[in-house]
Amino acid sequence: MKRREFLEGVFAGTAVTASSAFLWGKLNLRPALPVAEVLPVPPVSTPPVSPGSVVVEPVVVEPAPTSVIAPEPIRPVVVHKEPQEIAEDRAYLSKIQNFDDEHLGDIHLSPERLELLKATIGSLDEAQRLIGHGHFNVIGFDRMILVVNRYSRTGPFPKAHLDLIEELFEFNAKGYGFYGEKIVTRLTSTIPEGDIEKVPYTGHYLYKGDSKRLYKTLRRDVGETIVLTSGIRGMVKQTHLFMAKALQAKGNLSRASRSLAPPGHSYHAIGDFDVGKVGYGKRNFTRDFAETDEYKRLQDLGYVDIRYTSNNRFGVRYEPWHVKVV
Repeated sequence: MKRREFLEGVFAGTAVTASSAFLWGKLNLRPALPVAEVLPVPPVSTPPVSPGSVVVEPVVVEPAPTSVIAPEPIRPVVVHKEPQEIAEDRAYLSKIQNFDDEHLGDIHLSPERLELLKATIGSLDEAQRLIGHGHFNVIGFDRMILVVNRYSRTGPFPKAHLDLIEELFEFNAKGYGFYGEKIVTRLTSTIPEGDIEKVPYTGHYLYKGDSKRLYKTLRRDVGETIVLTSGIRGMVKQTHLFMAKALQAKGNLSRASRSLAPPGHSYHAIGDFDVGKVGYGKRNFTRDFAETDEYKRLQDLGYVDIRYTSNNRFGVRYEPWHVKVV
């Protein structure tokens, strides 16, 4: 199925790029030249003059006057933005701040494709029921299809649904406004079982090494009121989440991508994780989390970086809960 069929009946979108605010040039100060040292001129001895010889008077060369070159004054180099660039910045920030609204240039699925999306989510829901929520986070597509084809009461995973999943994965996400790089380049990518570890009482997994160490350190320094809310997400899980978000947005892929990285673009696949406040529920995935004591303690630690800041250039909303690892 060709890519152009994927967005049949779709609005054309315009990607908005953002430029930086002010750039300061490097300033080089030219050092003052040293004052030359004037050495005393040694006396010139005159040899005896024989009769008939020509006497040549010695020439004394006076040292050239020296001067000090003053350094040039410091002048900050400011790159001024054109009005169009300022307008583009504002439009971009407005989109990620009002991520759940409709914006000019958003890309939508056609009604027919939206119905196919809904049916594909149903097939993924059935797969999650068979596999279990925890394992569904880390399973690969090949393994998932085998499980569904063998155990599903609704029959094998439909080819039309797999085609839609593949088209969604292959489509260039910049076309609907997500500007992050593609982290996973194969739809059938798998997560080695020996590299991961399940975190008790969370239903989520973390990679051994940096991810696990950082999470344990956070729990030690912040306290047990902070908890893992989302760890590793394989290709199946991220696809399921993104499709569900697109359905919730009534087929608006741009709106979905402002809330969730498209399949292949999520750093959850390689190490990042989400944290929240125990008992805070869905509010852990809103700006409200930034007002909690747990978040404020995270910031006070000084060693925690947030992947999606309030002015990030990924094209996604502010996520104070998303901890950057890689």
